[in-house]
Amino acid sequence: MAVLPWALAQAVPELQARHAVAALDDVLRRGLLSGEGLAEVRRLVAGRRGAARTSGVWAMVDPRSESPLETFARLDCVAGGVPPDELQVVIRGEDGRFLGRADLGWRRPGGRWLLAEIDGREIHEAPEALLRDRRRQNALLSTDRVTLLRFTAADLGADGRMVRTLRAHLRPSRAVTPS
Repeated sequence: MAVLPWALAQAVPELQARHAVAALDDVLRRGLLSGEGLAEVRRLVAGRRGAARTSGVWAMVDPRSESPLETFARLDCVAGGVPPDELQVVIRGEDGRFLGRADLGWRRPGGRWLLAEIDGREIHEAPEALLRDRRRQNALLSTDRVTLLRFTAADLGADGRMVRTLRAHLRPSRAVTPS
């Protein structure tokens, strides 16, 4: 286990920031590195060539991102001015029954949520996954407390389709008064 902090300390300064965050998110999520281990990696990076480029990386690490694609989506949202309020948002029915969980969430007025699902090909394109996703989506939408948007890697980018769509949904609604 002592080898992992050293390997990460070598890799992180050489990676693009989003890839460094994704790698750190992943090792923390998998339990391969603890919070103390992350602090050790940061100490080991200090003074290395490229360490200055990592200054923004550490605050962005969040092991709740369950894939590099989710990390990239979260980072794009932050860069695009629409940071999510929560990751891995759990929605329950009125009876408390678990209905589903979404990758990114924004709280809306009246206890509503705007949820974003980031669908990677490897997992979400399998026939059984499509059926499971459809059932979960229907359960979430049936609460009338959720707006659910789905995105793929093609939608990412700080000014990509995902961020533009989220901005449009998060724009304060303008009440129209009849004349």
